[in-house]
Amino acid sequence: MKKGHFFQIILIVIATLLYFVANIQRVAVPGAIFDTLQKDLMTNPSAITALGASFMYIYAISQLIVGLLNSRYGGYRIITIGAIIFSIGGLIFPLTHNLWFLYLSRCLVGLGSATFYLGIIQETKNVVSHNNFGIALSVILFIGYFGGIVANAPLVMGVNEIGWRNTFLIIGGFAAILTVLFLFFKFFIPKQETKKEIKFNLEIYKEVLKNRANIILYGFGCLNYGIYYLLQTVIGKKFLEDFCEITVLHAAVVLSVMGALYAISGPILAYFSKILLNRRTIFLKIAALNTFATLIFIIICLAFDFRTPIIAVMFCVISFFACLSPLLIPLIHDINGAKNSGVATCIMTACFYFVVAILGNITGQVLNFFEPLKKGESLIYSNKAYMIIFAVMLSLSVISTVCVFFMKESKKTMRFLKMCKYMETKYGTHWHDKYEHDLYSGI
Repeated sequence: MKKGHFFQIILIVIATLLYFVANIQRVAVPGAIFDTLQKDLMTNPSAITALGASFMYIYAISQLIVGLLNSRYGGYRIITIGAIIFSIGGLIFPLTHNLWFLYLSRCLVGLGSATFYLGIIQETKNVVSHNNFGIALSVILFIGYFGGIVANAPLVMGVNEIGWRNTFLIIGGFAAILTVLFLFFKFFIPKQETKKEIKFNLEIYKEVLKNRANIILYGFGCLNYGIYYLLQTVIGKKFLEDFCEITVLHAAVVLSVMGALYAISGPILAYFSKILLNRRTIFLKIAALNTFATLIFIIICLAFDFRTPIIAVMFCVISFFACLSPLLIPLIHDINGAKNSGVATCIMTACFYFVVAILGNITGQVLNFFEPLKKGESLIYSNKAYMIIFAVMLSLSVISTVCVFFMKESKKTMRFLKMCKYMETKYGTHWHDKYEHDLYSGI
């Protein structure tokens, strides 16, 4: 760590904890408490899925401008504003009984959440040495992704014990305490200067979207991620309960395992990519084909009413190949260069959550068309309803799979591979034992 950054490090730790809470909020509603919310609010499924969609739309739109705001005003400033908005939204959600105020609270939570990730990355770069930045970032991401694990089985157990309102009041209260601590420690760091020369430039966005390689990458990445995150945050738990007849707690455990696999898979895929000399598209193709095969299997099960826990296992397999940002972001940087890579990444992140939001709305509308069967206190939706939902996902998976097979390794990676081949020809099969450092240094 660089010296003289003690309070900045404290602020980054607090911001990371806020990012952890943000992931709980993002994953838990409505996925983990779909039935609970529908019973308590006495409303239709489209209204429940809209709670998740309202978060996702605001989060997605915010991603397009948060990066610019961070660069202009500084990460700590933007996180401060975001934390306050996030805390207000988190406290309104369990305290209101009005559906429109619930939507407002989810919008506020989404807006606040959008400031954490990019702000943390920017300020971590300023206090951590280049050699340690990768390690620091991996720790931050793991803590954040751990929120997705807590948002299922642990949260469901809390809801069963004290109710969803009290559970989310505790979550909102924890975020408020973190916000107060962030505001307190922010007084101990120098005021960040506004970089007035950094302005919004629409031309960069146009330039990124004119690049065919970006469009293909977005077509694969956003659709593949959207399918996974729809299962994780909206319909997966409900489907496991309704069709696979898995208990509420066991279904929540499955989604917690999905969250855990998602958290650990990123570094693992990045490691294997490095072993294969920075090849990335092979893993992207595996991910696309895996999602496609899983959806085909689920649709067959629905068609023949084959209620098997194997589906839960396949959900977990999808999760392992869903965390593709460690592969996609370097690919975006290689495609766009230093000038446009930041904007290209923001557009990709925004598209991720737009797809999730739209799929969430579609899911709610589909469920509205079918009268559920009442079983005890739960509403069970028919195979036909789920067949349509998974057919929509499958059609998007086809597009995603087609896109990924048009993707090529970046020119930078191809140059690297040619250099490796040259080194092997000149120095033998085990050249990397002696010359790998020189190669990575630019030889």
